[in-house]
Amino acid sequence: MNVNSYKIYFLSVYLLITSVLLSGCIFSSESQQAREVADKFWQAVLAEDMDTAKNLTTWESAQYLQFLTSKSVAAKRFETGEIKVEGTTAEVATVLHSGEKGDMTIPLRTVLIRNKDVWQVDVQKTMGSMVSGAMGAVVDQLNVFMENGLQDLDKALSDSVQELNKSLKQGVDQLKQELTVPPTTPPPPVTPPANGQAI
Repeated sequence: MNVNSYKIYFLSVYLLITSVLLSGCIFSSESQQAREVADKFWQAVLAEDMDTAKNLTTWESAQYLQFLTSKSVAAKRFETGEIKVEGTTAEVATVLHSGEKGDMTIPLRTVLIRNKDVWQVDVQKTMGSMVSGAMGAVVDQLNVFMENGLQDLDKALSDSVQELNKSLKQGVDQLKQELTVPPTTPPPPVTPPANGQAI
């Protein structure tokens, strides 16, 4: 290989590495933008700021915002996690914490659509994922309730069996005691008075 071949080879390797790094940065930037929009959207929903939430949604799905008022969602806080970007669609794993103490979790996917240069939340698809997540959360809560109920039932049955066992043991001990003690001599029979009068 001559010197020019080496230069061309190293230049092509350099360009390849640079393009891979730049595409990674662009993908990272896209992911970050989608996550920021999802975070702003849920902050607005929980703060009941529907004007801000509406500005972050797709035009077609804005009508579904009425179903996401804070009272109907009843979430105390939210968390976002893993994000998946495929072309013009992004999905951000989201968990809503609801219930009186925020201890009931509803997993869902915040679905975003790339519209021109901005990411917007598709409320309809997001709500679709929320319904399945809420059903899963309800089933989980029922399972916990049933498990706790069965544990309480098991404890109550165990306590009852132990009490019955104790009672039976006392009865057996008392019966043994009565059987081992010699009988006392019976009292002498009462003789009727000689004159025939009743006592």
